[in-house]
Amino acid sequence: MSGITTIEELEGIYGTPAEASTVKVLDHVSPLYRRFIEASPFVALATRGPDGLDCSPRGDQAGFIRIADE
Repeated sequence: MSGITTIEELEGIYGTPAEASTVKVLDHVSPLYRRFIEASPFVALATRGPDGLDCSPRGDQAGFIRIADE
């Protein structure tokens, strides 16, 4: 099975994302995003390592998530 390895391949399948989507992309957790995340009762925690990606659902009462920094 081959994977998508370039942005061009991805855009060839899905097209170019609309600006309304891309303006939400940040390299840090903004104060607004922090409040949203910390109030959520559910998250999907994704990690990447040498063997690929893993995504695990996590949930509890709102407030169980603590963000250490931006």
